[in-house]
Amino acid sequence: MKKLFTLLFAAGLATGAFATDEDKVVNIRQTEAKKVAVTYTAVPQGTVIVKITDGNDRLVMRDRINKEAAFAKRYDLNALPEGVYSVEVLDESGTRRTATFDTFVAEAPAVFSRVSKMGSDKYRLLVSNLEAKEVMVSIYDGEHLIHSEVIENPQGLHKIYSIAKPDGNISFKVSTAGGFESYVTSL
Repeated sequence: MKKLFTLLFAAGLATGAFATDEDKVVNIRQTEAKKVAVTYTAVPQGTVIVKITDGNDRLVMRDRINKEAAFAKRYDLNALPEGVYSVEVLDESGTRRTATFDTFVAEAPAVFSRVSKMGSDKYRLLVSNLEAKEVMVSIYDGEHLIHSEVIENPQGLHKIYSIAKPDGNISFKVSTAGGFESYVTSL
């Protein structure tokens, strides 16, 4: 009786390990905002179908893959409008894996800022601002606000600040009315 239970337990473990390996055969991952990679790590048994559908469940791409070895394939979605897309991988046994991705690409910030230390008590702030009409600059010594000012028409701002005997790390907070906010420190 003990041998029977041991045999059943071993069979259960083997089945569980097999199911786990089956889950790892297909991997779908987003490599960039509008690029997806499908990896099939085992030898496919027959034709593999990759279907890509949009947020309204309309088919936008279908690929038939006939390989006799493991493979990886990349799909470029740049020609498609931004949105949510589903990638489904099927083979003779049915659906192997499905994944959903959002191809929304965030715009680069309209403000770039950098601080560099110029000696023991001087800091240079550079701000390149393409759109905002004013920039709020706040200077912190550790967690304490030590200076704040609003600069109008700051395109190409280059300003040197003198800070005598700072107690902690000096950091600058640059923000705009449009919602941009960045903390910059000198190294």
